[in-house]
Formats: sequence, structure tokens, C-alpha cells
Amino acid sequence: MEPAAADSLLIVGLVIAVVTLLLLFVQTKKKLTDNNAETKSIKNICDVFMNGHETAIYLKDEDLNYVFLNKAAESHFLKLVPERINQIDPSLEAEAFESSILVTDRQVIETKKTIEYEEKHKNRIFKVKKFPVELENDRIGVGAFIREITDEEKLIKKQERVLFRNKILVNVLSKKFRNDQKQLDYVLHEVLKLTDSNSGFICFYDEKKRQFTLKAWSKGLIKGADMMRLKQSYQLEEVGLWGDAVRQRKPVILNNQVDKLASECGLPGGSTITGNFIAVPIFIDEKITAVVGFAGKVDVYGDNDVYEITVLMNGVLTNVERRNIQNKLFAERSKYFQTLISIGDGVMVVDPQGKIEMLNKVAQQLTGWTNEEAKGRHYREVFVLSHEDSRQEIADPIVAAMATDQTQELKNHAVLTAKDGSVFHLEDSAAPIKNEKGETVGIVLVFRDVSEKKEQRKEIEYLSFHDALTGLYNRRFLEEELLRLDTERNLPISIIMGDVNGLKLTNDIFGHAHGDVFLKKIADVMRRVCRSDDIIARWGGDEFVILLPKTTIEQAKQIKKRIKTEFAQDGVKLIRGNISLGCAAKTAMNQSIMECLEFAEERMYAIKVLERDDFKSSTLDSIVTSLQSDCPQEEEHAQRVSQWCHDLGVSMELPHVKIRRLKLAGYFHDIGKIVLHKDLRDEYNDYSEEELTEIRKHPIMGYRILNAFDDTMSLADAVLHHHERWDGSGYPKGLKGDEIPFISRVVAVASYYDRLTTAQEGEGLGAEQNPLNQLEQSEGHFDPEIKREFVNMIKNLPS
Repeated sequence: MEPAAADSLLIVGLVIAVVTLLLLFVQTKKKLTDNNAETKSIKNICDVFMNGHETAIYLKDEDLNYVFLNKAAESHFLKLVPERINQIDPSLEAEAFESSILVTDRQVIETKKTIEYEEKHKNRIFKVKKFPVELENDRIGVGAFIREITDEEKLIKKQERVLFRNKILVNVLSKKFRNDQKQLDYVLHEVLKLTDSNSGFICFYDEKKRQFTLKAWSKGLIKGADMMRLKQSYQLEEVGLWGDAVRQRKPVILNNQVDKLASECGLPGGSTITGNFIAVPIFIDEKITAVVGFAGKVDVYGDNDVYEITVLMNGVLTNVERRNIQNKLFAERSKYFQTLISIGDGVMVVDPQGKIEMLNKVAQQLTGWTNEEAKGRHYREVFVLSHEDSRQEIADPIVAAMATDQTQELKNHAVLTAKDGSVFHLEDSAAPIKNEKGETVGIVLVFRDVSEKKEQRKEIEYLSFHDALTGLYNRRFLEEELLRLDTERNLPISIIMGDVNGLKLTNDIFGHAHGDVFLKKIADVMRRVCRSDDIIARWGGDEFVILLPKTTIEQAKQIKKRIKTEFAQDGVKLIRGNISLGCAAKTAMNQSIMECLEFAEERMYAIKVLERDDFKSSTLDSIVTSLQSDCPQEEEHAQRVSQWCHDLGVSMELPHVKIRRLKLAGYFHDIGKIVLHKDLRDEYNDYSEEELTEIRKHPIMGYRILNAFDDTMSLADAVLHHHERWDGSGYPKGLKGDEIPFISRVVAVASYYDRLTTAQEGEGLGAEQNPLNQLEQSEGHFDPEIKREFVNMIKNLPS
């Protein structure tokens, strides 16, 4: 090869090598740049994670200079620390803990071992973990995690207290104590441990007597006192601070350091309250039954102490009370077992296998089994129990008593089916029978027949929502239904309100019994006309309300029309059925249902005013027509007396108005006889004293009838007194002389003369019995002046 060619190749090779190196350099530089960027990114991510952690984290080198601190460390050390990097700052650490953490830092570096410990500072607890960290050039630094665990420790302590409290409660309820005093002493001293107190007491409290009784106390409560002379009873007004638990009916907590005189805040036994103190009232069935107090706790008393004391003492006192009751029941059952045989309730005794041992007489009557037949049989064969609703089951009290070893009461709706098929509603209770060792040896079931009581209860429930007279719902029920049915799905809701016309008149004339019949008839009409879902209620007196869900006003008017038409075909005695009805409808939810009711009432009263005169006029005509048709001679008598009264008024030259009143009073004077039986309307028959008493009521009835109508009200007094006599021997009030209204005196003379005249014509009496002569000879019965005027008028009549 030629030298020139060789040089060219060499140069090319060098160029290639240089280019390759340049490319490698560029690639390496780029890679380093990427790596640096990645490293920086990772560092930033690490910083974010480290600073975002709640745990304080730091790193020191071998000289204990800070290399890294996260944000939590800044908060932990109570100052900003970036400027502390690569510096030792003992004062910084001294602010974090009372004991320097530098000692443990050096210990980790020297031993190259991880250490963990807890550190307390200013009522806060910290969990510290330190570990060796390898640095550059084989150097060893120290890293630390510092985490506050104050809340965790409190939670653990709280759980430990709960476990301790539950242990105490289990021991109290499960251990067998010789007596209540031993149990209370045990509880008191265990609660002292639970609350970290050095003294305490338990006092029972009687709310009626306002008296405390000291039941248990700690040795620390009474120092140097004479135990034999220790006062056991205290009145509420004589005790100090711990009595406030009763007076205020809430716990009393005193966490201030105090040292008051015994006369002010003395504890039971006379010692004074020193230090923190708590007194807690214990309620059973909303009554304060005890007060417990504790003192001497180093830490403060709080709500947790109140809760734990309350839970424990409630359990204890309830247990004591239950045991006392059980002991009492056992003693009474043992003593009075024979009494059960003869009591008025049914008694059945069964053994633990459910076999019957005894039935008393009442139990035999109710079950239909004799004691001999039932003995040895399983109780379910004899005592056939079921629910009154065949679709439901009834709990067996004997099974429940055996399972719980406690007294059980039978639920409502229990039915006993006797051997012959008779059914009785029962109330009963089943109780365990205990022997002297407290073992259950059987069950005693006491039961009674409450069928009658149940019917009475049903009747009471029925009457609470129904009107006793008509059987319709009452106002109370309707008011509740108005609210219950006032929903959008029931729209439109119509209401009809009605007021019965003529009820008072019926009561006044024929008595309240007939008025009641009147109300029952309108109730029957409403039932016939209305639908089953409609609510019909007697609103009060003679008023009725009908609630019609999903009913338009047009439909309500049709119902109203039918009620009025059907009731008009009915009535009582001479009073025809008549009722004023008003209706209204609620068509939108923004309308008030009560305003709808009020509108219906307004319409009803408006209609009543319009119908009142027609009703009264037709009623009066009906009474008069009925009297005339039943007794034609009374109609003729009324016409003649009316004419005599008119003629006498003209003869006496009385004013026209007074003459008209005289004529009307004469016509209506005997209208009250409408209430009499037909056989009692002839005044000249021989009647018994009882019949005469009935006849003498007719002026009063006439007064009531005429007083009920505006057109005849002014005649009522005249009709009432037309049987009074001038000498006071008449009725109904025994008035005499001028006490008798003038018109009554005129009607009395005219009526008497007409009766005499009618009798003469009928019987053909002689001249000596001439009506005019008899009228002239009557002494003391009539006003002399009016009698004289009447006689002169008759004598002057043309023959």
C-alpha cells in the first residue's frame, strides 16, 4: 500500500474514532442529565412524602449535626429549623423534652443498634424510635421517628377502665355474698380503685323522708372516729356539698383544691372534703335511691367517672333490690302456698317436666278438668292456650318462666279453651317455685277469667270514639280523622254539617226520651244514605258532621238532598223530621280542612235561618191538625171559646190588639192536650188521682208549645194560667186575684161556660142547671168583674 493511501485511512479512522467518542460523550452527558433530573424528581417526591407525614422525622450525622428535618419536626420542636441544618442545637432539643435526646442519639451511633422508648413531656406522651444510618465514607449517623401517642394511651386506659368496671359488675352480679352489706362494701372498694380515689361512701336515700342512710364507707373517709357512735342517718337539709347531688338531681364535681369546714361541706362521719370530690345520685325508676361520693383523686373527676359510677351502682342496687324481692317472694310463696288453693283465681302447679301437680277449684272450673283427671298430665293438654286472633301465636308463660327462672306475665289477647269448648279470656302470671337451696322445683301459674273485663274495656274503647246515644263517631274521633284523611290522595274532600230542627220542641213537649229517638232516627238515615268509607259523627247536641273523602261538591249535594228527603218522611209524634244541611269541599292541598268545615257550618246556619219559619209554621199547623183529627170536639170547643173571648172583648170595648190576643188565646188554650191520651181529654169523666195529675200538665205543655213559636210566644203565659182560680185554688202555680193574667181570666170564664153548655146539650139538663145560672153561682173561681161582664153579654144576646 502506498504511504499516502495509508495516511488517508489513518485519518479516516481517527475521524471515525473522534466522532464515535463525541457521540458517546453526547449520549453519556444526556444520560447523566436525565439521571440527575430523575434523581431530583425522586428527591422531591421523597420530600413531599416525608413532609406530609404526621410523624416527626430527622437525620443527624456522626457529629449530631442535623442533615434533614421534615415539617412535622418543625411543628414538634416549636420553631422553624431549615437554618439548623449541619448544626448542633441542644437548646432546640431541650425545648422538645425535659430530658435531652442527645444522649440517646449518641447511644445509637456508638452501639449501631436501634432503640425504642416512650417519653413524657407536659402531659403528652411520645413514641420515639431511633436507628443507625450509614452515610458517605463509612460514616454512621442517626435517624429518628417521633410520634405522639397521647390519645392512644388515653384510649387504652379508657378500655382498661371499662374492662375493670365490667369485671367488677360481673363479680357483683355473679358472686354469692353473705348479705347486701358485704356486696356494697365490695363494690365501694372496687370503685375506689376504678376512680383512683382514696375515700368514698354509699348512702341510700328516701325521697319521701328526705333522709340519707349511710350503708358503706371506706377507712379513709372516717379517720379516728368512734365507729360504734358513727351517725347512720342524715336529713337532706343538714348535709353539705354532697347533698347537692339530691337537691340539684345531678352529679356534683369539685376539682378545685379546697379545705372547707365540716359544718359546711362535711362528709358522712364528720370529716371535711379535701382535694377533688365527686358525688353522684343514683336513679331507679326516676327516683333517687342512693348517693355515692368519692374524694382524693389526684387527677380531676370528669364525665367518665360519673358514667362508670352510675353504671356500676345501678347494676348493684338493681341486683340488691331484685334479690330482696326474690327472697321476699320465696318466703311468701313458702308461707302462703296453701292459700293459693283457696283463692279466687285459678292456680295450677307443674313440675320441671311440665306435668301437673295441682289444680285448685277455680282452675278446675275454667279448664273443665278435675284435679284427679289433670294430675300427671302435661299442662298443655289441660291448659289449652291460644291467641284470640287465630292467625297469631301466644307466648307460653310457663315455658318462659322455666327458661328464664323468673316470673312471667301472660301477654294480652290470650284465650283459654276449656275441655267442653268454652272460651275464656285470661290474665295470668307464671313464677318459679324455689326450694330452700334456691333451686327451681316447679312453676306456679295463677290465672283469672277477664272476659267480662275485656268486654268492658272494649266498650270503653268504643265509647271513647263513639257517641253513646246514636252509635255514630264522636267529635273527638272526627277531629282526628280530619287530620288523618287530609291528604292529596283523598281529594276532593267534602264535608256536610247538619243541625236537626225541632229537637228542643220534641224534648219540651214529649220529653227527652222522644228527643233521643229523634236523634237516633236521623243517625239511621245518615247511615243508610252514606257510603261505608264515609265518616259520620255527632258533632254535639243536635249537630252532625259527615266527612266524605274522594267526593265532589256535586256528589255531596246529592247525598245532602237524599238525607233531607228521607228524614222528612220520618219523625217523632207530631214533629216531622227536618234537618238543615250545609256542605263544602276541599279541592286543593293549599286549602285548610278546618276552613272547609267552618264554611259548611256557615252554610248550614244560613239555610237554617231560611227554613226556620216554614218549619215552625208547619209544625204548629201539624199539632193543631192532629189535635183536631184525634178529637173533633176539642176543635169545636176551641172555636167557640175563641169566639166568646172575642165577643167579650168587644163588649168590654177593649183595644183591637187585645181583642185579637183574646181570640187567639181562646183558640189555643187547650193545645197542650195533644200530649194526653185520648181517654184523658174529657174534663167531666171520673179520673183517678194519678190521671188527674197527668191532665193538669196540659197548661204547661201548651205553654211550652206556644213559647217555641215566635207568632204564639205572647200567648204562652195566658195559656199557662187559664186554669188558675180567683181564690188561688187552681193550677199549675196556685195564683190568685190579679196575679192571674187578664187574658187567662177571660179564657177561664169562656171555657167554663162552653163546657157547661156542651154538657147541657148532651145530657138534657133542666133549667136549674142552666149554664148561665151555674156560672153566676160559682164563687171564688173567676174574676167577679169579668164574670159579670160575660153574664150580661150572654143575657143581651138576641134570643
